[in-house]
Amino acid sequence: MFTIISISILFLYRGLLPKGANDEFLILAKNLDSVADKGSPYKLANITVNGFNLLADVPTTNDEFQKGLDIKDHLNENRGMLFIFTKPAKESFWMHGMKFPIDIIWLDKGGNVVHIERNLSPCLTDLACPTYSPEADSLYVLETTANFTERHNVNIGTHMNYHLIE
Repeated sequence: MFTIISISILFLYRGLLPKGANDEFLILAKNLDSVADKGSPYKLANITVNGFNLLADVPTTNDEFQKGLDIKDHLNENRGMLFIFTKPAKESFWMHGMKFPIDIIWLDKGGNVVHIERNLSPCLTDLACPTYSPEADSLYVLETTANFTERHNVNIGTHMNYHLIE
């Protein structure tokens, strides 16, 4: 997944924590270096939403950030990708290079859903590849399997808990 941004990404785990972020997010951001999935270049976070747990890859380099899920051929129900931005903004995403449909969930600094795009299909061409962005600022973006939000009753205002896997 390619994110459209105009400046270099500086990740929260490098000490650029947003003012007012809740403790769970601060712990996640400060400890990303200590979390790794063996065999995967990504860091990992456990996310709980409405009693369901999923494991999310957390990109930590510009290359990982730009590629996102387009390096995968499929995504299991209990897996996702969590993008962490340096400051709240209306970050745009598109489906360029994707091989399967997904839901994209934007979250504020407290872990509350502020926008959802459901069941987005991969782009067929670069010329016809729309971007998707929230109306409200977000600090985190979670990509999940298509229709995850429907199956797990995720709506605007739903709270998600994030924890590092040690």
